[in-house]
Amino acid sequence: MGILEFGDTSKRKIILIHGFQMPYQIWNEYIDHYKDDFHVLVPVLPGHYPNHTKDFVSFSETAKAFESWYITRYGEDVFAVYAMSMGGVFAATLWQRGRLKIEKLILDGSPLVPVNRFVEKMMLNFYLNITHKTQERDEKTLLQAKDIYPEGGFDDFLKVLDAMTDTTIQNCVKGVANYQLPNDLDTQNTSFYYFHGTKFNELIAKKSAKFISKHYKNSVIKCFKGKGHCENMLFNPPLMLKELDSILI
Repeated sequence: MGILEFGDTSKRKIILIHGFQMPYQIWNEYIDHYKDDFHVLVPVLPGHYPNHTKDFVSFSETAKAFESWYITRYGEDVFAVYAMSMGGVFAATLWQRGRLKIEKLILDGSPLVPVNRFVEKMMLNFYLNITHKTQERDEKTLLQAKDIYPEGGFDDFLKVLDAMTDTTIQNCVKGVANYQLPNDLDTQNTSFYYFHGTKFNELIAKKSAKFISKHYKNSVIKCFKGKGHCENMLFNPPLMLKELDSILI
């Protein structure tokens, strides 16, 4: 796992975690916004390196590696984690394991409840198909992909997909499809926030929000009506930063 660091290492730590098939550059505006007041850490998850191939194995293995790296350098305390989409499964795994003491956990559109085998198979086939076609530079697929990735960073997205293996896709999809957030994690010491939209591609996120609402009474859930999966985070950083500032500053 690669870990990028920005700002003064003596300041409070904010960890930004990208989603599936997303390059770390999606955080550029967020890094610029917070690096003067915080120490910002951006993990590059296995299987998502832009320049070389490495398989993603599991969320638990990745969490172990990150914990060992972080605790050796900075101890157990983390001021905040903000994770998008699949990155929220990684963040929730860190919370669940309990080695890091996370003060504020903020998840955006993250799939925290399992899906059935049929949906898992559909997800796998979709991502394998779109990845292969993107690697082949299929014109129609590239046009469709541009609709789900912010303007100006598409080349970074292509570099991640070019180096992504079928094994990484299979293990990521399996990990997401079968993840179940426990219903009894520590909210006495961790403030839990969850953002989600209402469009069709937020179906799993909406189910996750219902689960959180039922089992985590002190959590804060915010619904962005009419918005798609991580839409504000990806396409309107200034708006998302206002939401985060209300939590972090």
